[in-house]
Amino acid sequence: MKGLFYLLIVILFLGLINCSGAPQRNLASEACLIHKGLTTRTEVYHLLGQPDQITRGPTGTEDWYYYHINRDTLKKIPLLGEKVGEEEIEVLKISFRGEKVVDCLYFVRKRK
Repeated sequence: MKGLFYLLIVILFLGLINCSGAPQRNLASEACLIHKGLTTRTEVYHLLGQPDQITRGPTGTEDWYYYHINRDTLKKIPLLGEKVGEEEIEVLKISFRGEKVVDCLYFVRKRK
């Protein structure tokens, strides 16, 4: 019975940890601020900040990538989290040709 009590305390504690902390980035809503053909490179930089990665596309575009990792509560448990739980990786890819946005793509990948 004591074991069950301690397990409930740990679950409650982890739930509280999950609700606290700094505000998180929301790439889905930030993607809505970008408009193909209208938004400039400078505006994207002011809205989203420094990209996490910059690459050159095969068609001559410059691609800016922004990432955000969301981990569920189980994934945050020390030592055990490596084996259980899931995480989502949000990706926002913005492509430029010259100074204008030519493409904006948002997607999520799940991994265990």
